[in-house]
Amino acid sequence: MTIEDARPASRRDEAYDFIRSYIVRHGHSPSMEDVRIALGVSKTRAKALVHQLATAKMIERVPGAQRGISIPGLFRQLVLDELRRDGYVVDADVVSGGPCTQGHLPLIAILEHVPGLVAGDHHDQSEHGGTARL
Repeated sequence: MTIEDARPASRRDEAYDFIRSYIVRHGHSPSMEDVRIALGVSKTRAKALVHQLATAKMIERVPGAQRGISIPGLFRQLVLDELRRDGYVVDADVVSGGPCTQGHLPLIAILEHVPGLVAGDHHDQSEHGGTARL
């Protein structure tokens, strides 16, 4: 356990976790009043926490909007999490170990050059220099 793990979550982290879970649960962002009530802080403190999150670029805000808080990349992360739960391997799950070897692939037959027929060449040369028709 690191020192960070032993430390209690900061109010800013609590605000972020609340906003994230609220958006996931409700499909839209919480109001400042929702943040205030959830964290048990004053309206001024709730605004300050949301401002700190925006300054740290953990959230984005639409100026003047009642519920204008969004979390960059949240939808993508939720989709990736769902795919992983369903057993798909995505993005960083694939560990690159260098170039792919062909040991497990079937070998492709090497074809020698086969001269093509000239268009209209319907005749074979006979032994006597004449032409034979098919």
